Amino acid sequence: MPRCVLVTGSTTWDNPEPIRRALSALPPGSKIVTGDTPGADACAVTVAAELGLEVKRMKKNRADHRAFPSEAWRGLNERMLATGVDLVLAFHADYGKPGCARGTVHMVEHAKTCWTEVQVFRE
Repeated sequence: MPRCVLVTGSTTWDNPEPIRRALSALPPGSKIVTGDTPGADACAVTVAAELGLEVKRMKKNRADHRAFPSEAWRGLNERMLATGVDLVLAFHADYGKPGCARGTVHMVEHAKTCWTEVQVFRE
């Protein structure tokens, strides 16, 4: 059965191989949701295109900026998760280190409160 998968992570993530392995394991017809930043998001878009997976790329909007004036990514995270995602793949080498990976941590924690499956990749 196809899945709706959110890919998130570091804006400096530059290794497409872990993303390729994770996306290659998805059932045919799966859909990828991601943001519009460099790093993990951009790698996911490239790999998904290579694999023939549909991609929905989202970006921060005015409502996100109004709701979270200095952290609009929070609003984007919440909207991406609300698209019907049933799996979150998070790619961040510094995940779990104090003070690091704030956006990725927010997404992972929010997904868990919504009972969404999460996989975190640090390398």
